[in-house]
Amino acid sequence: MRIDVRDNVDQVIASMRGYQRDVVDKAIPLTLNRVAEQARTQAGRELRAAGYNMKQGEIVNAIYLSKASRGRMFVVMRVRRRAKLLLNFNARETKAGVTVRVKGGAKLIEGAFIGQLRNGEQAVFVEDHSAGKTILRKTKQHKRGSVGGWHSYPVRKLYGPSVGGAYANDQVQSTMRAFIGEKFTDRLTYEIKRLRR
Repeated sequence: MRIDVRDNVDQVIASMRGYQRDVVDKAIPLTLNRVAEQARTQAGRELRAAGYNMKQGEIVNAIYLSKASRGRMFVVMRVRRRAKLLLNFNARETKAGVTVRVKGGAKLIEGAFIGQLRNGEQAVFVEDHSAGKTILRKTKQHKRGSVGGWHSYPVRKLYGPSVGGAYANDQVQSTMRAFIGEKFTDRLTYEIKRLRR
């Protein structure tokens, strides 16, 4: 997302008398960078409010800012799209499959199971004959505990949404644009007044 709010700049300048161009040029990058930091924090709140099962710190750490300067009057927010194992979304194995909490309430993935790779990594898998065979330990939940051994299975590992994928949600995008526009106007007014003192 590119933060470049020229209409907001014109709106603020039109409401101020006797402003100096050099003051505005200093105030704009200061404002952009401050609002971008606020937007990064707000993005975490918005994704969680939208129901995504992600931690605030995880979201914030996935957002990178390319900051503004007097020669670069915009900020770019890059949101990482690194895939996250479905196992990390509160995966629980049942007789019917695996339940996960990705967005909102729990969802059952029928026929899925939790398995362990030889490198020790655990993940949620489903049978998929087009994916080739994988050596893993398949566990089944029983009253007496889990059982299973190393076997070759035709399976596919399942992933949940990345922070970037969740951020692309239309509702989140709309809310963030409104947040940035409002914060930018208020902050630019503040910075111009501060620099004019």
